[in-house]
Amino acid sequence: MFLNNQILLGFHIIRNYSVSSATYITCSLVIKHAPSRTQRPVWHIQYTDWPDHGCPLNLQGFINFMEQIDSVRRLALNEQPPERSRNSPTLIHCSAGVGRTGVVMLCDILFYSLDHNETVDIPKVLTQLRLQRMLTVQTLAQYKFVYAILIQYLKNSRLI
Repeated sequence: MFLNNQILLGFHIIRNYSVSSATYITCSLVIKHAPSRTQRPVWHIQYTDWPDHGCPLNLQGFINFMEQIDSVRRLALNEQPPERSRNSPTLIHCSAGVGRTGVVMLCDILFYSLDHNETVDIPKVLTQLRLQRMLTVQTLAQYKFVYAILIQYLKNSRLI
């Protein structure tokens, strides 16, 4: 968790506000670089209900988290000044950067594919991710969780 104002290596981090749900926390931050006096808005979304090497028990809470990521991504794009790149990077990370991170990346790609009527091929997408980051989706339980999330997502959208 960030303090309201924190200085680290010439950077000043200011938390504008924070909103909590049952499974995640969303923070609006401004990062100021003291030497150059430049600043940048940053959104931080932390999933709080996920044990290391395990899976969330609350499927709808995880789907809400993924929808929050998408919502914040669209908001960040709209906040960009016209002269700036329209690419608003998204950083996803857990302690090791493979298991939970991989599940979020895989679900993000699969949700996008479903929403844009593209082919959903979980093994193929996972293989492509693993070419870039070994061990993405670390356990069989996490792999099964991806399927459970997709089924719940489709039920929510009334496609099944």
